[in-house]
Amino acid sequence: MSARKKSCGCWTQRTHLLRADEYICPFCGGSADKPYVTCPFCGHSMEGSDYDPSWVDEAEMLDIFFDDK
Repeated sequence: MSARKKSCGCWTQRTHLLRADEYICPFCGGSADKPYVTCPFCGHSMEGSDYDPSWVDEAEMLDIFFDDK
């Protein structure tokens, strides 16, 4: 018998302007406050994180509200 390797994922780091970063599991969609070795929601192993520049969208919305033309 061969040992089956457990699939590993990579956290998606979502950065925000006015609140703390969140790390999203690619398997279950759970949101954690830091990149754990295993997802606390589904138990999958994780290796590192990918960066999601969603804060740019938040900055664009703030620019629309406070635009000084």
